[in-house]
Amino acid sequence: MENQEEPRRDNKRKKKKRSSHQMAKKVARSRSYGELNAETYQYISSILEAITTEFPKIQDKDIFANNVYEQAVGKEIDFARNQVGSRVLDTLLEYTSFETIVRFAGAFDSALRPICSDRFASHVIEKLIRVCAYRGNLSKTESDKKVEVKDSEVKKYNEIALKFCKYAINNIEEFIWDTYANHILRTAIECLGGLITVQSNNKKRGSPDLSKRSKVKEEYIELLVETCNRLYQFPQFQEFNHDELTSGLMQSVLYSLKDVDSKLNSLIIKKISTDCFNPSTDNSVSNIFNTECSIRLLEVCLAVSTFQDFDDIYGRYFKNQFGKLVSMISANFCVPKVFDYCHKKECLESMFDEIAEYLEHNLSKGHKGIFASVANACVRLHAKQGPFVNLMMKILHCDEPNERQVLFVPLLSSLQTYENYQSLKNSNESKPKIEIYGSVTVQAMLKFNKPIKIVNSLLSMSTEDLLELFEDPKGSWIMDAFMDSEYIGEKSREKLARNLRGTWAKLATSTHGSRSLDKIWTWAKSNQRNIIMEDLAEVGQLLHSTNAGKIISAKLNVPLYIRNKKEWAEFQGKEQKMKALFADIVDNPKKNNS
Repeated sequence: MENQEEPRRDNKRKKKKRSSHQMAKKVARSRSYGELNAETYQYISSILEAITTEFPKIQDKDIFANNVYEQAVGKEIDFARNQVGSRVLDTLLEYTSFETIVRFAGAFDSALRPICSDRFASHVIEKLIRVCAYRGNLSKTESDKKVEVKDSEVKKYNEIALKFCKYAINNIEEFIWDTYANHILRTAIECLGGLITVQSNNKKRGSPDLSKRSKVKEEYIELLVETCNRLYQFPQFQEFNHDELTSGLMQSVLYSLKDVDSKLNSLIIKKISTDCFNPSTDNSVSNIFNTECSIRLLEVCLAVSTFQDFDDIYGRYFKNQFGKLVSMISANFCVPKVFDYCHKKECLESMFDEIAEYLEHNLSKGHKGIFASVANACVRLHAKQGPFVNLMMKILHCDEPNERQVLFVPLLSSLQTYENYQSLKNSNESKPKIEIYGSVTVQAMLKFNKPIKIVNSLLSMSTEDLLELFEDPKGSWIMDAFMDSEYIGEKSREKLARNLRGTWAKLATSTHGSRSLDKIWTWAKSNQRNIIMEDLAEVGQLLHSTNAGKIISAKLNVPLYIRNKKEWAEFQGKEQKMKALFADIVDNPKKNNS
């Protein structure tokens, strides 16, 4: 459960968003079709409806997509500049053929400048860059699952992608400040750095997945570094990062340069820190915490930082400032990121000592992401694990008297103090709910070198409470952490299984409970497996009342167990031997090949 970000609260009440098809109907009623005539607009509206309903089931998506693009010949720009047309072109582009993309890309040459600033057509340009960059940089072992890419086509795909990238970069001074062209610049920079995603533009743009960076042609890297150097020397750099457009662009730059040119990335991070924002002082925090866009940029600086970069950022903005930052609603979201990206044990120890006195304040204000971040940092850097356990028990008011310590897991998973938990438990109106950050914190603590207090609490829970925990979508992951922890012994695993006796059928028929059962089964010895099977056999066909139950019944072969236990045991033995054989082959490939 990594990289889970606490949602930023928005006090403004959000309106329910209309679907694209609803918007198309509204436009049709108003008879405002833009450059398209009524007949063409009705056609693309019907295509949009088909995309949202029937398209996922269609086998020959490429034929469907190419046929739609065929209807746009001669009207490509008009289609792209229409809200519904843009959505249709965007969605289907990744399924189109080489010939269609070449023709379509050429159609924009005569009006590329206004298209880049168009509210709808700019999205199509972004998608075109991504699709061509993706197909032009597939490795020999990769293939586009939607369309076959021939070796003879690769050069042209890259020419198209680089043509649009270069056009955007050549107009960078103007495009930086243009709402829609700015996003084309971001897409170009990310694709040049190998951060290529072919997802629909209609989905919310998130942070690039750096683990999925593609290996791109050298020409891409050269253009990326040249562009980023140009931005670094930009005369107006000092004005950057105080607004959504420039901040978003610099975030794309930093993500793209990481692992490509770390030296240039560090120079840009340093320039952002020194030229754009003032440092925190004893009297006030830095102005980098004044706006959400600058805070987002700071978070990205932390995410891509080297050891030295991190030390500089921490010293300039965070050191001795946690007390002020946790009281600021906007800045508080940035504090967990410092722990997420902390590189050194000594730095974590210093940070922990400073923030310890403010964590209870965070809990009272509902800022709960910090607990998971600190816990994971303690695991990653093998530091402050014992002090963190003791601190959390104190914050949750279960450190003393000793009888309260058995409630550590229930309190921590729900992130409730002892008093609040008991009040909710005794209330008929509501029960303590498992919090995502509470669950992640428990999971991290189970990986501590000495998780004795958390283990004792978990093993002291009633069967009913355990069932409730492991059937919960957030709580079920605690089972994975418990079973996979190298610091938890076999006896503790066996005791947890014994405590769950009588619940196996209930777990098997629930979506998340079945995951927990499956995890225990992986570790269970033969006697424990027999107990589980007896429980499942008692309910028999009732397992088939849910999809989860059907899967468990088939996986554990419950019908065979009911029919012939001896035969089932023999089958299990053969299965275990087969798994051991394949495990040996996988673990020792060289030995088996020699």
